[in-house]
Amino acid sequence: MRRTFFVILAAAGGLVAVLLIAVAVVVWGLDPNDFVAPLQARIKQATGRDVSVRGGIDFKVSLTPRLVVHDFALANAPWGSAPQMITAKELVIEFALLPLLRKRFDVVRVALVEPSIALETDARGHANWDFGGTPAGNAPEAGGVGLPPVFSVGNVAITNGALTYRDGKSGSMTKVVIETLALSARGRESQVNAEFRGKVDDVAVALTGSLGPLESLAQRREPYPFALSGEIGGQKASVTAKVRQEDRDVHWEELDVAFGPNTVKGAVTVTNGGARPRYTVNLTAAVLTLTEAAKVAGAPAKGAAVARASAPSRYIFSEAALPLAVLRNVDAAGEVKVGRLIVSPTREFSAVDIRFTLRDGRLDVPLLKATTFGGHVDAHASLDVPASGQPILAVAIDARNLDLGAELAAFDVRRDVQGGKSTVKADLRARGASMHDWAASASGNLTAIAGPATIAKAKLDPDSAFDRVAKSANPFHDKDANTELKCAVIRLPLADGIARIDRSVAVETQKLGVSVSGLLDLRNETVDLTFKPRLREGISIDIPQIAELVHLHGPLRHPQVTIDAMASVATVARIGAAFGTGGLSEIGVAVLGAVGRGGAGPCAVALGAQATDANASGAKPRTTTPATDPINKALGKLLGR
Repeated sequence: MRRTFFVILAAAGGLVAVLLIAVAVVVWGLDPNDFVAPLQARIKQATGRDVSVRGGIDFKVSLTPRLVVHDFALANAPWGSAPQMITAKELVIEFALLPLLRKRFDVVRVALVEPSIALETDARGHANWDFGGTPAGNAPEAGGVGLPPVFSVGNVAITNGALTYRDGKSGSMTKVVIETLALSARGRESQVNAEFRGKVDDVAVALTGSLGPLESLAQRREPYPFALSGEIGGQKASVTAKVRQEDRDVHWEELDVAFGPNTVKGAVTVTNGGARPRYTVNLTAAVLTLTEAAKVAGAPAKGAAVARASAPSRYIFSEAALPLAVLRNVDAAGEVKVGRLIVSPTREFSAVDIRFTLRDGRLDVPLLKATTFGGHVDAHASLDVPASGQPILAVAIDARNLDLGAELAAFDVRRDVQGGKSTVKADLRARGASMHDWAASASGNLTAIAGPATIAKAKLDPDSAFDRVAKSANPFHDKDANTELKCAVIRLPLADGIARIDRSVAVETQKLGVSVSGLLDLRNETVDLTFKPRLREGISIDIPQIAELVHLHGPLRHPQVTIDAMASVATVARIGAAFGTGGLSEIGVAVLGAVGRGGAGPCAVALGAQATDANASGAKPRTTTPATDPINKALGKLLGR
């Protein structure tokens, strides 16, 4: 038995040797360079482009005979930006062994070694890979060498290559580094196995999967399936779909895309032939995490644009130009639904429903619904990107029943809040091409109102302007375990990035009312506000200090909090006078006029009600006869004596 095995093995080896000798005899008399002219003619017949072979041709006899073309180049389209569309160190064409005995050259594999591939479109959308010439399926001329075009071969490989894609309309450039690209199939009716490893604009990509049979593609048997999976930018990724074409429409059906925690399903139709491609989308996503997508989107290095983006900025709203010009490159319409849209660790939306249209550079979003912070948001927006001039943004927002504690956490203010619902309404217009441009040009109105809540005292953050203002303006902050919030109002009338605030921001607690006036300038992101506290009527005082005016000023990123010392001394004097009369109920009037004495409170004033109490109307507050000893006692409390 063992001897029989070795006999069979030896016979097989001998047969292979005989075949190789036979093939060598067939090609022995051939000069490999005789293939140059037929090769050039066949490729030009298939592509309409000239081919140059500057390094000659070698024919290597083995179990898979190979024709190696050195220093190969395929000409670009006449309008192309470079003379060559493809150059390669080597073009390797492998043939089936047995057909060579009959001098028939059946190509089984094509490989490009160290190629440089330049793909591009012109301003009208013509692509340089749209080849002219004789259809690829035509037979070669009599006496020619049968070399089918590359796209009819089931096995194609590219190693150590570089590919660029330039969009002639937008001028954008995409760069691809190809470590390995391999397509392999047993036959034209078999599925094609695919593999890619490399980088796309510096984002690492490694994908493997399968495509439909080549014969299905050639015969337009639809839909054509594909499925790929692997990693993109270090995140697990996969995509499956079925593609079919109907006139000018290319339909991507049963689309299923996953990237990290993100999943998107649905259908996309691309319509070509107009002034620009048109996309019709109907997509749903169980989870969409923008932070993960931003990591990959932010990876490319784009020269000066990256230098600007990476430079430190003193602004909170980024000065980096948004890629708004892309809105002029396509038209689109459709609906997107997202189960969970995660913007940041503290900002999340659910049940998101967006309907939109994009035409001639104008994006309209007539419907945007979402649930966030325990409440509901309805919005609509438009963004017009003209061919010349500044983009114009218009936004209207109506948010209801938002959870106050969750909102504070989104702005990194950590508090244990019980109760507290808020509403936010905004109607704003802006212009420009960056977030800073929009903030600096914003005009319209923004109003936020928060209802009753109990806010537990927390350890103060000395770096938080919110905490420093709260401590300075609220004399009960350190004394009381909780703050009983009655209402909070922010009403910002914006004009060209500036909000002039005249008591249109206010807070009321069970013991205190605070009105805010001053200036918020989003053009240079500075703030200059004064906080004026008023004690509620009947509230007694036993505190070491009280400030009449708290001043918040400086850049929004790091504002300073100071106390008006002279105003505070005057306040202490009035407190001492109140002590001298023995009437604790008068202390609120002595400070700044008590909240609730027959006039509108700070929150009502902030919302536009007429201020009729003595202090708000400018009348002199009611005072009492000063007493020297109580004043000294009050100063002693203020100074800690």
